[in-house]
Amino acid sequence: MLIQVLSGRAISPLLGTSLYTWTSVIGATLIGLTFGQAAGGYLADKNLDRRGLSQTFIAAGLAALSSNFLLAFFATRLARYPMDLAFRSIMLALAVFGPVAFFLSMISPQLAKMSVNDIAHSGTSIGRLSAAGAIGSLLGVGLGGYILIAAFGSQYLMSLVAMILLAIGWYIGLGQKIFKWNYAGFIAIVSLSNWLLPTHCLEESQYFCIRVKTEVIDEQTRHTLRLDHLVHSYVNPNNPADLGYGYEQVYARLLASRYRAEDTFHAYFIGGGGFVFPRYIEAFYPNATSTVSEIDPAVIKVNHEYLSLSPETKIQAVPGDARRFLMHPNDERYDIVFGDAFNDFGVPAHLTTKEFHQLLKSRMKPEGVYALNLIDDGRYGYFLASMIQTLRTVWKHVEVAPLSQGLERTRSTIVLIASDEPINQEAWLAADPPSLQKLDPQDPVIEESKKILSIEDVDRLLKARNDVGVLTDDYAPLDRYLSPIFRDAK
Repeated sequence: MLIQVLSGRAISPLLGTSLYTWTSVIGATLIGLTFGQAAGGYLADKNLDRRGLSQTFIAAGLAALSSNFLLAFFATRLARYPMDLAFRSIMLALAVFGPVAFFLSMISPQLAKMSVNDIAHSGTSIGRLSAAGAIGSLLGVGLGGYILIAAFGSQYLMSLVAMILLAIGWYIGLGQKIFKWNYAGFIAIVSLSNWLLPTHCLEESQYFCIRVKTEVIDEQTRHTLRLDHLVHSYVNPNNPADLGYGYEQVYARLLASRYRAEDTFHAYFIGGGGFVFPRYIEAFYPNATSTVSEIDPAVIKVNHEYLSLSPETKIQAVPGDARRFLMHPNDERYDIVFGDAFNDFGVPAHLTTKEFHQLLKSRMKPEGVYALNLIDDGRYGYFLASMIQTLRTVWKHVEVAPLSQGLERTRSTIVLIASDEPINQEAWLAADPPSLQKLDPQDPVIEESKKILSIEDVDRLLKARNDVGVLTDDYAPLDRYLSPIFRDAK
């Protein structure tokens, strides 16, 4: 089970985390288990001795050692061929982690036969062996998921597991001729090189593989924050008006249409990432307050250590889940809320439901507004339609900003704006946010930030997607709604 958890973490920087990624990992593990247990049973009946068991442990250790190399090799090779992301996930999981599962599962049939000395007590022997295996799986999942991955990283932890398997195989084979000594030298070289392999991650937490790329563009330092496979933020610490993404320009326009630079208001953020927009508010609305719920404490740490977020910042960063934070008794009411916790393949369902938005609204002022970004495709629109319907059960008005002249028939970012009062169209169009002031007047970003779909266009979308409904805590089939986008991804 620890290998399965490690497998999911190891491929997430390449393919992200979603139901399809984990299905691929679990499927590859089960395929390895199926053939491995059959092969282990055959070997147990044909030639059962300590030497054979020792060689099986060593083969499992070598497979685990090689997985880091195979991951780097196949990730680049598979990227060269056009195939949908679901198929690529399956192929990568099978090629890299299938052999580990195969050799590991060969062990239990051999141990089972060796443990049966008396047929009359065979049930007790096999039951104890199964219980020991279950306890080992429980410890592997618990320690791996909660402690070891964050402490060592998935790559080094896989190497550590491999070394333990090799050590067990060596111990079992003491006094036996397991292999030639030149093979032992090869294993030593592979083991050492595993520890020398560069890791994908700057920080690897319980949630993300965090990577930061820093470059100088036009004499300005710019950081790129990547969480797993997703480029989450572009951070220009010396120019907070450089927002990076188009949806943040819509957020900037929303602020400028409601507040002046000297106004006082309290903004709440669901998800922090590179803290790009909280930095923007701090720079251009100095009397405002920003509170950010970021589920991963390591992301907050990286912002301070690598993304130039000042220790003296007024931004209140709160580690933990946004829904749990909002459930805590608190008299604070927010003027404006920004949602930035969704990516293309990984959407936390508990932050999409009617019940969550009812909770969120209860923590907002009556005139408050909620803006969130999501990713969908105009050819499908299932997730978009379900979110619009869900927000309409809580707020009277839901606007759709497509970041273009209409819903694009490709994967794209869309902003939803929910409130009980309609957007002031005159103020919206006249807004001149600092983030747009230095752009060329002909820059399409300016017009794209203004566009809001008409009510007729939104109703037309909902009518075309009348097979989706309101998302609730009891029923939120997001993976099904997003599956066409996942399949189309390359």
